Amino acid sequence: MKSKKPFLKKLKIGCLGALGIFLLLIIIAIASDDQEEQESKTQKVPFSQQEITEQTIKETLKDLSGIMVEIDNITEIKINDYAPTTEIPDDKIIDVYYKLQNTSNEEWSIKTAVYTAIKVMESLFKNPKVVEVAMWQQENFTDQYGEKSTDLSVRILMEKETADKIQDWKVIDNRAWNDYNSFFDLAELQYVHPAIRRGL
Repeated sequence: MKSKKPFLKKLKIGCLGALGIFLLLIIIAIASDDQEEQESKTQKVPFSQQEITEQTIKETLKDLSGIMVEIDNITEIKINDYAPTTEIPDDKIIDVYYKLQNTSNEEWSIKTAVYTAIKVMESLFKNPKVVEVAMWQQENFTDQYGEKSTDLSVRILMEKETADKIQDWKVIDNRAWNDYNSFFDLAELQYVHPAIRRGL
């Protein structure tokens, strides 16, 4: 009579091998699920579909190319409720405050304000709840007595009604590079610091 030991040994090895393969398949499945979950988290929801918060605005502005101001120079973002309308019951006004670090002259101050406003407004008006965007550019000034201060240099405002009429923001951007004043046919130049105005 043949011994059963070699058969049992082979059976144990076969079972352990099958168990090992089964465990390996489970680990691969879990890793694959984790990777899919991670990829879905990294896929961004466009700003047009997001809730309007300071964080979502900063994330949107951080991704802009061609913006003339670093995201770290944004000093404040204010989000205010607009008077409710029947079309948009929770529409918002966004005020973006930023500090211009370096400027070579008064004309560059205005140009920077215009180019930054175009990029920011194009991005923020994609959200249907944004009804108004105001850009508040701040700069360092020195008065006649040598006292330094950070003050508002340029304020530009646009309303949704105007933004909705713009078919191609790239055309607006290109036109502004040739003549920054052309942007003020669309947006309202609400304020220019007297020191900048004198130098234009």
